[in-house]
Amino acid sequence: MALSEQQIAAKRKNLHSIFRTIRKNGPIERRQIQTLTQLSWGTVSQYTTALLNTGILKQTLSEAKAVGKTPLMLDINDSDNFIIGIDFNIHFIRIMMMDLKGNSIESSITPIVDASRMTDLLLEAVRTLLDKYPGKTFLAISISVQGSVDPEKGIAKYLSFEPTWRDLPLKDILYETFKLPVYTFHDPDCILYASKYYEDFFDSNVKNAILLNISLSIGMSFMTDYHRIYHSTCSHSGELGHTCVVPDGDLCSCGKQGCLEAYSSTTGIVNRFISGVNEGEKTILTKESAFTVTYDTIRFGAQNGDAFCLRLFQEAGTYLGRAIANVATLLEPDLIILYGEFANAKELFDESRQKAYSESVYNCNQSNIVYSTLGGTAPILGAAMYAQELIIEDFLYSAIEG
Repeated sequence: MALSEQQIAAKRKNLHSIFRTIRKNGPIERRQIQTLTQLSWGTVSQYTTALLNTGILKQTLSEAKAVGKTPLMLDINDSDNFIIGIDFNIHFIRIMMMDLKGNSIESSITPIVDASRMTDLLLEAVRTLLDKYPGKTFLAISISVQGSVDPEKGIAKYLSFEPTWRDLPLKDILYETFKLPVYTFHDPDCILYASKYYEDFFDSNVKNAILLNISLSIGMSFMTDYHRIYHSTCSHSGELGHTCVVPDGDLCSCGKQGCLEAYSSTTGIVNRFISGVNEGEKTILTKESAFTVTYDTIRFGAQNGDAFCLRLFQEAGTYLGRAIANVATLLEPDLIILYGEFANAKELFDESRQKAYSESVYNCNQSNIVYSTLGGTAPILGAAMYAQELIIEDFLYSAIEG
């Protein structure tokens, strides 16, 4: 008999509750798993046996002295199974070998100087890593990708500010070369998964969550039912950065005017700074040097009393707060996470962001807004964890009938 969607969702939730409990507390006894997850003994026994049979878990005898039968301890098999995580963006390729506990075994970064060689550099980086570990079992290659992504087909479709980034068939290229399963994910989805596994505020009570990656551009990921990432049919969902906040406003990289990204991203801050200097705004920089200014320079100015620089951040916070309020009012997720280079400067804009949010959000809304504590490795960590969940589900469903 085929399972209903509700039954499948319940099985998936139970599986990941058990796996995360073992990952966090292992080596651990089955009775302890039952206590921590509050699942039935039958469910714990069935799922752990299936994961043992696939080699995802390993079993050892307890070292504690006890009367009677020595209890068996379960732990993640982190010595035999590995995932290659990749952060693939326009500036560099970061590659990491990870075990199933989420530990980094080895990592490297390859700068991208010539965009036309992106895929060649990617293949070289993966080949170098695999050659260093002959005989090891690699379960998959998982990639976090900027821009518009088709995760099912594994295609990096579009990056607005890089014309060479069009319809890159990453999944096919990597599979044909290395004959390993390949997963391709949008980078905000990966960062959200990294938060799920590595941040304390993302506990088991968070059913629905949104992450905003606010850096050069603004990306959004939406997780529902504890694990499911929402994707539209055409894979163009989550583009909060390209929603209009100022009708007939500043030009955005997408070609439209007034997008949130033109005001509340690092790119928007730089572009608005240059425009303001051209219009006579007073600042710590001269007009001539304004054209070589960087986001870090403007942030430094704002932190050191430059009124124009600070105003740019405060205005960005206002527009961001209104946009988040619209999302929260529409979806009311349990958690909204702000991540990225711009979010890291929260001391410059958070007051205006909070004010605009509170003035705009629906009165009864209960969404909790937090700032990520993860650094630049979040996309690659999340890519590996996202793939790991899918791999474990495949193993489990092949081992458990119904």
